[in-house]
Amino acid sequence: MAAICLLSSCEDLFEEGNLQPDGSKPSLTINNPTVNQNITTSQGLKVYVTVVDKDEVENINFSVSGVQGEKALLDFTVAPHKTVVEFDTLVALDNITPGSYTLKISAKDKRTNLIEKEVAFNVK
Repeated sequence: MAAICLLSSCEDLFEEGNLQPDGSKPSLTINNPTVNQNITTSQGLKVYVTVVDKDEVENINFSVSGVQGEKALLDFTVAPHKTVVEFDTLVALDNITPGSYTLKISAKDKRTNLIEKEVAFNVK
């Protein structure tokens, strides 16, 4: 019985023999920072997100830029390859000047379904 359940849950992976987007985007929750949160350069930016996807999270990209759309000041990617990801880290803001910034997070599953979210924060 367990084998039948396991094989039926993989059915959509084997349809047509490809991993084309299936319209099922990952679920992305930004737990921290909160909207318009004030932080200091000495505190750093605590980034805490939760990403869930039935097809496995292929990668999560994090990018910080000014609210005027300047070039990204920070940009990094993690590749967890799991269906449930809780990512929690502290990002140093040593070279960031006080002002308003946007953290953009995008998550892609192994079928290339993509979700993007942004949150504004302030550096004091």
